[in-house]
Amino acid sequence: MKQVRILVVALLSAGVLGGAGMLAPADAATSATRAPSAAGCAQTRPFLSQGDRGTCVRFLQQKLTDQGISTRVDGVFGSGTTKSVKSFQYLCGYRGREVDGLVGPRTWAGLLDRACV
Repeated sequence: MKQVRILVVALLSAGVLGGAGMLAPADAATSATRAPSAAGCAQTRPFLSQGDRGTCVRFLQQKLTDQGISTRVDGVFGSGTTKSVKSFQYLCGYRGREVDGLVGPRTWAGLLDRACV
């Protein structure tokens, strides 16, 4: 019985068994399928805000840079990215509370479709 417990603990540690004791794919395979591509980000246009991280944030940062707004492309939506988004929104004609640093449908449309509405 002790050997079975050691084996189960080893398999859990290696990521072969899921928490419920069911077989699960290797960690690398699951994270590869979960991570969206740049094309996926362009298609889904997820809501992004300060504190977010990942491929879609990196895609956003690259699009801001492509628009001439100097932005560090590191995949971390920090205060610098917020400032860049606000600059873009202002240049796009947003005013007042519209310049919020949040990336929703309207900001994505401005960045990807060149539709500053």
